[in-house]
Amino acid sequence: MITLDRDAPLSVGEQLVEQLRYVIGAGKYRPGERLPSTRALGDQVGVSFHTVRKAYQRLAEEGVLDVRRGGGYYVSKTSALPTAERMERASATVQEALQKLVALGLDEEETEMVVQEQLAYFERPGARRSLVFAAPYRELAEAGAEQSGAALQERVEPVLLTNLRRHAQADAILAPLAHLQSVRRSLPEAEVVGVDVRFPYDTLERLARRAPNETVALVTRYRDGAAPLESALRTRSGFEGSIVAITTEAERRQLEQVVRQADLVLYTPGTRRRVRALAQSNDKAHAEVAPVLTTESLERVRQSVGR
Repeated sequence: MITLDRDAPLSVGEQLVEQLRYVIGAGKYRPGERLPSTRALGDQVGVSFHTVRKAYQRLAEEGVLDVRRGGGYYVSKTSALPTAERMERASATVQEALQKLVALGLDEEETEMVVQEQLAYFERPGARRSLVFAAPYRELAEAGAEQSGAALQERVEPVLLTNLRRHAQADAILAPLAHLQSVRRSLPEAEVVGVDVRFPYDTLERLARRAPNETVALVTRYRDGAAPLESALRTRSGFEGSIVAITTEAERRQLEQVVRQADLVLYTPGTRRRVRALAQSNDKAHAEVAPVLTTESLERVRQSVGR
């Protein structure tokens, strides 16, 4: 399933070219198989057919696609590049990906785990299904996709609820129970499985023990997670004090100031490496706010969606 991120630094056209390369390389389209028409794919991913045509033409110039008489683009039956050049490009791609993983704060063990999970995805036999985890903010979608994917031993794609209609053809949609009905109303024909999302008890207890006159810093990776996460934490803990939300995209000086002034620092998994060190250096109480799918939920997912 192709998904385009209009907030990404890469243009929509470049994203489409890259993702088409991926789905073709992953075997979604076999050699000699015709790709969707430019208009059909444009409607599916939310771009003009001109954008799709440019992407197809570029891949045809590279030898990935063939243009046949009578119209239509087909997956080339021969390798577009010689082995040496493919290996050279592959090495550059892997190096860039590893640099990004390090920049995200993953250590060697976490990086190896991610690589092995993705390799397992390609090694599994049989047709690959389209499974998505839909959530109101990105960090929850990513955490839910990772945990449910590990339970199913399949790739699960993180998707925002606002982009869910683009995934109407998904084989199954997983979503937090609080949003189950809205997903069903949005896609009444889809198979939807609800999951129970919790936060660590120790973190909630720490928050619940804070006095109303104390201040809590909530550090998220993306801006869209601040409001829903703050609301969930208040509901679960009953904390009535001030919560100052900030993302790691803020200037370092601003982030340091918020941490220094807080009585408790809460951070999401995507900000762990940076914020935990900052909290420790300022001798601040801190805890991770990691959304966790309950064991019962994961078992339900395996029963409902597992092969």
